Amino acid sequence: MLRFIASLRDNSTVVSMNLREKIEELKNRDDEFGKLQLDVIRVLTIFNGILWKSEIIPDIMKIHGHVMDYLPTEKMLEKVLEQLKADRIIDVEVRERGMMLSRGVYKDKLIKLLNLGEAKAVLASDKVYREYLGRKMEMLRQALQRYEE
Repeated sequence: MLRFIASLRDNSTVVSMNLREKIEELKNRDDEFGKLQLDVIRVLTIFNGILWKSEIIPDIMKIHGHVMDYLPTEKMLEKVLEQLKADRIIDVEVRERGMMLSRGVYKDKLIKLLNLGEAKAVLASDKVYREYLGRKMEMLRQALQRYEE
């Protein structure tokens, strides 16, 4: 039993090291595939480690203020998710999801970041991540200011 618990601890360290190394590697890449991988990690981190696949590309566009130097596609996103899952950065689960303004459901993929705390720590120095959070905080500050008036 103790060996099993020790193996879990070792496994979480490997995931953390992989995530830190992966993010640092992706920051230095200039290809679309690498940029999209980093953006997926960013949006998952911003939205507390979990997103539906169908929301990822619109959320990536939001964090960049709709000004991007590449165009993410669904096909490219699917490959990125496969790679991040293989790297043990994310988990992907097919789930049913309710349709807006309807009683129907459809299948979507729920994407989970495996180590949110580590991602936040590593991305704390990331310009895109910090600027997005700064814009959101400013919007909240302005909304509170208007509310108090």
